Amino acid sequence: MFDPPRGLTDSSGQVTTNISLGGMAGRYQITASTLDTSHKKVDLKLEETALGYQQTVGRRLNEQYCDRCHNSESTAERVSNYDNLEVKPHPFTEGDTLNKLSDAELAAIITNGGPALQKSALMPAWGNTLSKSDIQALIAYIRAVPDPPSKSAGPIYAAK
Repeated sequence: MFDPPRGLTDSSGQVTTNISLGGMAGRYQITASTLDTSHKKVDLKLEETALGYQQTVGRRLNEQYCDRCHNSESTAERVSNYDNLEVKPHPFTEGDTLNKLSDAELAAIITNGGPALQKSALMPAWGNTLSKSDIQALIAYIRAVPDPPSKSAGPIYAAK
């Protein structure tokens, strides 16, 4: 849902609207249309992910424990350690790599550290810090955000 569903651009050609995703967790395809100066239709297509409860818990755990190394971008709230690491960790959006790992493999890496699956020794073990339900929430988040999408991420919702 777009709110408002229609709008006029300001003097810089910009329009602002709020988008509400459906009530179900999953990936959504969003299309906004406008006319160019020759009155030809132009579509802007976006894909967004609505997180469920467990995935939202996983996102918070990611922000607290994982993002510092798995996200290369620094923010005012979080300085990235990514550039300091000899072996670069995979961003959780890197579906080509992470989608090949099973949930059990991800749980082993998170719980026991990288060496559990012959991965980088720089990946610490979080099994004494995170509960099993925390680890499952983190895996649910990792499955929700990759590009290309994980097969276990569920359907993609689209409406015209």
